[in-house]
Parts: sequence; structure tokens; C-alpha cells
Amino acid sequence: MNIAQLVEMAERIHNDEGYDLGAASTRDERNAFWMRVVGCAQWGHPSYNPQPDPQWHVKDGGGGRPMSDDVVVSMPSRQAWDCIPGSGSDTYRFEADAIGVLPSNQHVYVPDKPAQDTPVFGALPPYPGDAAFDAIGITLWADYAEAGRVPDAQVGRWVGRTVYDYLAGMTLDASIAKHRAEWRTALGL
Repeated sequence: MNIAQLVEMAERIHNDEGYDLGAASTRDERNAFWMRVVGCAQWGHPSYNPQPDPQWHVKDGGGGRPMSDDVVVSMPSRQAWDCIPGSGSDTYRFEADAIGVLPSNQHVYVPDKPAQDTPVFGALPPYPGDAAFDAIGITLWADYAEAGRVPDAQVGRWVGRTVYDYLAGMTLDASIAKHRAEWRTALGL
């Protein structure tokens, strides 16, 4: 997961789960939201991030102060970003503003593991149209032909895995690329 994908996931969690990080929110509420977001990146989540990415960490405010409510750190580089400029005001937005490399004395730590709940009804991405899913079949069939094999029972597995990751939050193109590498290996390509 890159920083842009993390910020997109943060906005999706914000919208799906009805968070308000504006002036009416408390630091504790913002910290809980940010711990959930970075936890979903680090530990994975069935709806928001099916592939855990252990590079993502949170940091405290320094000098024993609580967690920074919108800063994420990539380890081991210690590169940090402010991901919700204006957090705590009604003009907050989601974007990655690079802070730079944190000094070695800055406390950085693994976020809490998030609840592995399911999304609220309606949190699925919109149906992309039949042509998008036809792309799975076209790609899969071409790879079977390249391997000199006819489609077999595993076709359902590859389509299912690809659609599952799409529904869990990956883009369809990213899910096809991920699972195509798997099925090409299984086909000996």
C-alpha cells in the first residue's frame, strides 16, 4: 500500500463509518479514528485492506504527549506524512503532506489491531459494469490458452479471488494484476 492508497482508505473509512473529524470532534475521537485507519493498513481488514502492510505506524506527539491524530509513518525509513490537514477544524481534508524523515528519538509504534468487522450495508463499491468483469475472463482465458490448457475448475477460484479483493476495496485492475500473477504461476507461465 502506498501513501495515496492509505489516504484513500482513510477517506473511505471516514465516509463509510460516519466519522466527523471537524471542530465538534475531540482529540480522543480523532485519535481513535486514526488508530483504526493505520491499524487497517498495518494489520489488514476484510473490507478496507485485505493485504496487511506492516510498514505503516503511528507516532506520539513527543515528550510523552498522546498520539498524533493524523500522522502516519513508514518504517523503517521513518518517512512521515500529515494525512488530514485541518483535522479538528471544519475545513479538514484527506491528502498526504510529506513531513520528512522523523528523527530517531521520535517515538514510533505499531498501531492497535482494528476490529475485523464487516462494512455497513451499502459500503460496497458501485457495480463497474459487465465489461469490467469481462476483463477478468478475457485475461484468464488468454493465459489458459498460452499455457495450452482448457479452462478447468480452478477458473472459479481465480474469478472468485479477483472479485472478492475488488469488493474488499482493491481497484479491479489491481486485483486482476495480483491474482493474474498467482494463476500464471499455477499454470506454469
